[in-house]
Amino acid sequence: MIKNKRTNTLRAIFEKNKVLNMNEICKALQVTSRSTGFRYLRDLNHLTSYTHNGKYYTLPEIAQFDEEGFWRFGDIGFSSHGTLINTLVHVIMTSESGKTNSELEKHFKIRVQNSLQMLLKPNRIAMAKPAKSILYISPDPTIGNQQIKRRTEVGHREQLPNRITVEILVETIKSAPVQPGIDDVANNLIKRGLLITREQVKQVFEENDLGKKTLD
Repeated sequence: MIKNKRTNTLRAIFEKNKVLNMNEICKALQVTSRSTGFRYLRDLNHLTSYTHNGKYYTLPEIAQFDEEGFWRFGDIGFSSHGTLINTLVHVIMTSESGKTNSELEKHFKIRVQNSLQMLLKPNRIAMAKPAKSILYISPDPTIGNQQIKRRTEVGHREQLPNRITVEILVETIKSAPVQPGIDDVANNLIKRGLLITREQVKQVFEENDLGKKTLD
């Protein structure tokens, strides 16, 4: 009975505050032992943040993940793929043209270099340098070579004027949280009377690794 009461109390505190750290959990349960706090936390099938060294927790029914499996509460990030390590592997493996360190840090909004180095040693990801930047790719040679090829193709394109890139990205963001297709964006731009081609829209999609994804 006491266990059920404390579990329900903890669930109610989560519903009110969305995200808690262990000190807040122990205070809510009126316990001093962190191991006791973790025991009640596990009963709720909690999620652990991939930011802040896994310091924060939430519940699956609270997290509102986008189609990429990310949910942020302020500067605290959670992933449906679990830890930072597992999420990095997923993002790199599913990227059409691999990922650079700067792209990953922009995506995750935290530093990831140390985690990337940890993933290289057990061969969970691979590294290539097709241009000036180091590229993180799938360790599967077939997939990795395709990612390098796509990245090289994108790199040799003529850079679009900022004005055109901004118009395409703004038009894409308008459809959030649903990610529109290339044709959808191109047609909407034409309707607005803008002289932007489908190929230019495709280029921006590929350079920003867009696709059937939810926008940040």
